[in-house]
Amino acid sequence: MSDKGHRTPAHHLEELLARAQNPFDVRDTVLDRLRSAVMCQVELYGWRHRNVPAPALRCSSFRHVFLLADGSSVLLWELRYDSPDGAGELHEVYDDTEALRRAERRAHRRMGEKGEPDRPGRTAAVFDFLPGAPGTACPRREYSEGDSADHARRLLRRAENQDRPGEETLRLLSSALGHHILHVPGPRVRAGDCQVWCSVYEHAFLLADGSEISLYELEHNMTGSGRLACEVYPDESVAGQAAHRLARERGLDL
Repeated sequence: MSDKGHRTPAHHLEELLARAQNPFDVRDTVLDRLRSAVMCQVELYGWRHRNVPAPALRCSSFRHVFLLADGSSVLLWELRYDSPDGAGELHEVYDDTEALRRAERRAHRRMGEKGEPDRPGRTAAVFDFLPGAPGTACPRREYSEGDSADHARRLLRRAENQDRPGEETLRLLSSALGHHILHVPGPRVRAGDCQVWCSVYEHAFLLADGSEISLYELEHNMTGSGRLACEVYPDESVAGQAAHRLARERGLDL
């Protein structure tokens, strides 16, 4: 395996498109935006396994998050599944979730299964974590419809910090019509330290009255054992302070 610390987002994009059967499905306008990417990471988004009847077949989807120089982000969606003829793993890439869902349903039908894929709460596998100096421009939110109240419940359920938002926040978010997840630039571990993962995500929720509420998820493996942990805070600055506190306790410099 090559040294991930020396790969750029451009290299990652090139490899993603090269292994895909359908690189032409990514719009030119999206590719143009990706040219300014300063950081990228990959997150497991959904999976499905079939063990019976043989042969066993697997189907997984991944979200490739590219952070741009202006502080906005672009998502690409990758579908990976076993070829029914046993020829190996196949890859497809899309720039919108509806196209991904159609491809997932097609792959699942080939596996003899119905329904939606299993969605992880937030199982992240870091492929690239590159230093950059993003700007502070505020990106336009694109809210995903459906299951937003459940997304809020799952987010707070997995939060391990005692001062996480409580029942009042859950009550407010029970009317959420949509949600949007955005990687927040910084804090990040100094370049070259590949054993530590520390990242903050904004979970923005659109409520029925048109107002917005944001929660900030701190995801890190500074747990002593290296186990991935989630903490949730109502304010971005508080999440950042918690990250720096955890790092100081372990002699790290974010």
